[in-house]
Amino acid sequence: MKTLLCLLIATGVGAALQYAGIPHGLLLGSIFASALIASNLRFSPTLRFGLGYVQIVLGIATGLMFTAWDSHTVAAILPSLGVMLVCLMVQSAVAGLALLKITGWNRKDTLLAVYPGALAAVFDLLESERASGKVIVVHLVRLISITLLVSFLIPGQTTVAIVQSSPLSISLALTLLSLIALSLLLGRLLLNVGVPAPFMLTAIVLTGVYVKTGYLQGFHMPSWSVDSAAVLLGVLIGSKFKDISVAELARHGRTALMSVGLMLLIAAAFACVAGRVWGSDPWSLWLAYMPGAIETISMVAFSGGLNVVFILTHHLVRMVVLHFAPALLVQARRWREEV
Repeated sequence: MKTLLCLLIATGVGAALQYAGIPHGLLLGSIFASALIASNLRFSPTLRFGLGYVQIVLGIATGLMFTAWDSHTVAAILPSLGVMLVCLMVQSAVAGLALLKITGWNRKDTLLAVYPGALAAVFDLLESERASGKVIVVHLVRLISITLLVSFLIPGQTTVAIVQSSPLSISLALTLLSLIALSLLLGRLLLNVGVPAPFMLTAIVLTGVYVKTGYLQGFHMPSWSVDSAAVLLGVLIGSKFKDISVAELARHGRTALMSVGLMLLIAAAFACVAGRVWGSDPWSLWLAYMPGAIETISMVAFSGGLNVVFILTHHLVRMVVLHFAPALLVQARRWREEV
């Protein structure tokens, strides 16, 4: 009952902000409302499948945009992917040096704090007993900062409405059910090996395959599904304030803002330079080079009318490099030792 009441309050506040013309009002309003509830009542709503729903909805909505995906699009993205990887290394190095030299953090906490992980990975970190309070504050501040910053700087376009689909036929409904089932099944397998945002990854790839093979013709995500995903995402973010005390926020808040600010400024600098060189949209590049929060960024980009496929391709590559590469290196080292 408490969870339902929290969702209703978050939806009401988000709808009010949306009606008032606040950019991404549903997302920001639900964050604000749930954060107040969580911090004051020390209550965190039980949303066991909330993040999975958000990932599936945003994944399918993004995958449907792969209609125009071709070899020319891939060739255009490849140079930017290289710039993104360099940008991530510079971000982490500069922010890490600042924490080491200016604030005197130890190396372990510094590495954990500057790790540019996805939202799901951050949630895991927030719930991990091995992460110190100051590391948790840095990640929470980064998550909130990215959400607020991109929400206000990239206004939602109310004129860009999601096209309504025609009534579902039996064959289309079965196709959708098979897509969701496969996304959940494969996502669960990826989750077991520690891949962040696994359901979003599988939903994007599988939806792209379905679209390219001629399925899902004429289907568009209904507006209520994306709106409900925005509310759930906001509640998930806001509810994490239950885990952070006011004293911890006050003690480590300035350090967190310094670290996050450096990473975002470096991403903006790389985006501006890359935009001038290639004549691309600097806003899309900035979102593509940000250190994490793929679910939030995709929500803002989707409702802001930006090139979601371009942006999320960068984040998917970032996730693969950050989470698969270390495991592959460990396996390769073990193989060499056995040989």
